[in-house]
Amino acid sequence: MLRHVPIAIRLAVVLILVSSPQVLAQTHGDVEPSVIQGRLVVDESNSVPVAFSTGYKIFEGNLGDLYGGSLKTNDPGFVAASGSFLSGEQLWYQAIGKLNFWNGTSWVAAPDNISLKLEDALGSDTLITAAGVINPLGVIDAADSSGGIHRHLDFSISDSNPAGSYLATLQLSSRDASGNLPSPYLDSDPFHIVFNQGLSVPAFEASTIALTVPEPETYAMFLAGLALMGYTARRRGRRD
Repeated sequence: MLRHVPIAIRLAVVLILVSSPQVLAQTHGDVEPSVIQGRLVVDESNSVPVAFSTGYKIFEGNLGDLYGGSLKTNDPGFVAASGSFLSGEQLWYQAIGKLNFWNGTSWVAAPDNISLKLEDALGSDTLITAAGVINPLGVIDAADSSGGIHRHLDFSISDSNPAGSYLATLQLSSRDASGNLPSPYLDSDPFHIVFNQGLSVPAFEASTIALTVPEPETYAMFLAGLALMGYTARRRGRRD
């Protein structure tokens, strides 16, 4: 029966299904560094959703959770299984891009007075703002004797207002056991961390879901393409 349904309609149904919040993967858990073919990865199992516009994996943190007070969290952590690295190899981060803010309807630049601070394992601070990043590099941890890593760094926001979601972008890199370059592994792809500051769970999840679906302009392009495919299929059907 499905073969009698125009291809444009079938593709439109698939598009609606894969864009539905009910079928989107939820963002839970820690960043899980490992190495595949000489390159650092952050989600070897591919269980974390991906931002539509950037292709970057999305992780979550909740500012004001039980750790550190109303403006602070140490999630997500960085957890590598035993055997992921050689003992003593160092895992680093680099903050890139700018701090973004979910205003309830779209992602925009964060207010000028807001900064997100990330404190590395040595106590050095990285600041991420709408203008860019100050001191972008930091140490996460060194692999233990089994080659594993388990470290939670401190993230904090400079002010409780405005409430919303805040998005930062990081990238992982590596150094040898002495902290020297060249890196043992190629850098990871960048990844996003979305932080909840004062939103309800449904409102916060809406902000992360918004990252995974196309913008309205992209939907319009999809629909135009589907219409063209349907028109072409009908013309071919008439000729046949």
